[in-house]
Amino acid sequence: MNKIIFFTLLSIFITSCSSTSTTTTLGNNKPIYYDFADKVSTEQLQFIQSTYGWDNEEILIIHYNQPISSCHFDNNKITSQGKKFRKDFYATIDTENCLYIQVLSNGERVKNKLDNITYFDDADDFLLDNFFKRKKSCFGVLVINQTGSYFQFNGHYSEKQVATFIEELKS
Repeated sequence: MNKIIFFTLLSIFITSCSSTSTTTTLGNNKPIYYDFADKVSTEQLQFIQSTYGWDNEEILIIHYNQPISSCHFDNNKITSQGKKFRKDFYATIDTENCLYIQVLSNGERVKNKLDNITYFDDADDFLLDNFFKRKKSCFGVLVINQTGSYFQFNGHYSEKQVATFIEELKS
């Protein structure tokens, strides 16, 4: 009897400590998986717009490379394989009226490859401190609209997730 109680309590404990993602069903009954969703302040929105050259596009998509200390490999590199992967990844998503950028937490390590058009350093660790410090992983995505509403997911994300974020934020 004590074994049953022990294993029941253990399974409840493990489940409660596991990584959490939120699932919401949208009006069209499509599930959307995210870690965080909210709205940034006007000041935060202005900082993001000015720092990352986001002017006219309806949606900003930020692929974020977490700090090296949060990842089991050096993910703060800009390689031709990475560029091809992202090009192929976003080829399947309707990114009309969207700006896509990549921000590296440790961008100072590849400063000569940052173009401040597509590849950026995390200025003043703003994105890390406000969005990506909440859950450690190697990568994450932040999709935000011009009113400041956003969805964020840490970890490996899918084309379907990003497409759903965009669709929801455009509506």
